[in-house]
Amino acid sequence: MRILLLALALIAAPAAAQTDRVKLAESLQPLVEAGNAGAAYHLGMMRSLGIGGEKDPLAAFNLFKLGAEGGDALAAYKLGDEYQRGVKDVVEADPALALQWKLVSAEAGYALAQHDVARLYFDAGDTDSALEWLTRAAGQGNGEALRALASLHNSDAIPKDAPRTYAYYKLFLARLAAPTEAQTKWITDFAATMSDEDRTRGDAIIADWKAEPTPLTKQAQAGLRAAESLLAPEPAAKPVKKRPVGR
Repeated sequence: MRILLLALALIAAPAAAQTDRVKLAESLQPLVEAGNAGAAYHLGMMRSLGIGGEKDPLAAFNLFKLGAEGGDALAAYKLGDEYQRGVKDVVEADPALALQWKLVSAEAGYALAQHDVARLYFDAGDTDSALEWLTRAAGQGNGEALRALASLHNSDAIPKDAPRTYAYYKLFLARLAAPTEAQTKWITDFAATMSDEDRTRGDAIIADWKAEPTPLTKQAQAGLRAAESLLAPEPAAKPVKKRPVGR
């Protein structure tokens, strides 16, 4: 009997979650209509991923555009992403608009936008700007930014720096659930070519490094929880106690 009840609970759980997501989408719609840019971003994500309803690429694009133009930095990132890859029957790829909108999000502090902006600058031949944005993204703990930094410091695009290559690649590997054999072998072989002094410098970089994600990056990582927070009632203000006259 207990096994049967458990099986029924597991079947019902996804259905209940889907119902909650449909209700969330329905609750966000009035906020969007009232001009809430954050709600437009979250509803756009739901329409883009098919959460709480069918996937609707056109609706998602329009919501991201509405949110971005309303000042939401995460919507700006997604709008830039739509322009970067292009969406069939919705919008053609436009690298200039992709950079424009992703730069808005990067400057607001979103790590993924900072990584993508770095790549766009690198593809355009602006290595200095690419390095600046990669460093910002890596500082927030973005794994791909760390990997790209290691690669950049081991390339001919900038002066080679073995300690930074070693440190950033090890930090990248530390963020993986299970590094591949090839990845582990690469860093082992690379470390074997380094001087003791360079390895000491690299280890010092690792020891001093600490991921510091911005509030915007944390908000993006929160996903639907951040959307739900838009619907939470404002906490009641505490009454101000009046001081007796003369005291």
